[in-house]
Amino acid sequence: MFDESLVVQSAISAFNNAALAAPAFFWWGLLMLPLFYVAYKFGNRFLDMIGWNSVSVQVRVIKWTVIMSLIWLVLFGGNYTVLRDAETLLPFVTALVAFIGMVFVGYNTRDIQLPKYRELTRAKKWRYVGFCVLILAIIGLTDTHNWWGPVLQIAAFVGGGYVGRVMKYNIRNVPFVSGFLLLFTIMILMQPEFFRFGQLGNLTLLHLAGICFVGIPLVASIVLRNVNPQNKIYHSAYVKLKWLMRCLVALAGVLFVMTESVPVFIGTCGLAAGLAWLKVIHAKSVPEHLSARLLMLGIFAFGLITVMPVISCMAILGWQSIPSGDFLHEVRALL
Repeated sequence: MFDESLVVQSAISAFNNAALAAPAFFWWGLLMLPLFYVAYKFGNRFLDMIGWNSVSVQVRVIKWTVIMSLIWLVLFGGNYTVLRDAETLLPFVTALVAFIGMVFVGYNTRDIQLPKYRELTRAKKWRYVGFCVLILAIIGLTDTHNWWGPVLQIAAFVGGGYVGRVMKYNIRNVPFVSGFLLLFTIMILMQPEFFRFGQLGNLTLLHLAGICFVGIPLVASIVLRNVNPQNKIYHSAYVKLKWLMRCLVALAGVLFVMTESVPVFIGTCGLAAGLAWLKVIHAKSVPEHLSARLLMLGIFAFGLITVMPVISCMAILGWQSIPSGDFLHEVRALL
């Protein structure tokens, strides 16, 4: 009765059952509604106080979203008893996400000069080394399921930061953060228990809706930003194709609810991107700021499913910096 393994398994089972009955991200989102309202109502005053103008706020939201996501990855994951598969891919995907995120961070901090070890005094050298060791230790603890886990994670963080600082390729913020958040969401879906998101194989409709609420706006934003309206496809053919794509997206969504499969989720997002592409190809023009609104909507939803209200609030501030428009009408036209 008091065997250690039974106690641990009972605790994990209790946590999983609680996560199923009451999705934490959903209830935290409801509790954060007053905070979101304050951010929406007084966001412009806050932006004036911290010196963010309407031009730079969206870029700053993107940068801080990536930074906060990396911090969340280090501090929030780590339930290793849920890695049931002997050859799980989650540690490698986690390292990939960390590497890509650190490339972005390193790229955007190239102008910051790091302390030169040789020029430091002896006391500062000890503090500098101690700080670096502490950070690397915290990063290494993100993966302790076997001996090479800490090595992999530290190499991903350090290697990504180095590559970002020395690379000459120009990183575009919006495509990067869209792909980064999609990959991050896929990683959470691979092992929901590992990230305290829910129980693998038994996610509720709220869990799955939250995942789709992140993925679909992001892929639609990518399409709108990278595909130009061409006023092609006869209207009669377009209507038939649009309804076909709508049915395919709906069927893929139902299949995703039934299977909770990562490939099905990717396929659902791909079909949603195809529906948006069809609309853009057929249209003479698309709303100028719809892609930016969809991006901020995806970031807002990402903050919800990861229980990071600071990201959701930043997305609200980014939304406010976009010129006003009829978002619901624009989205209905897109769908």
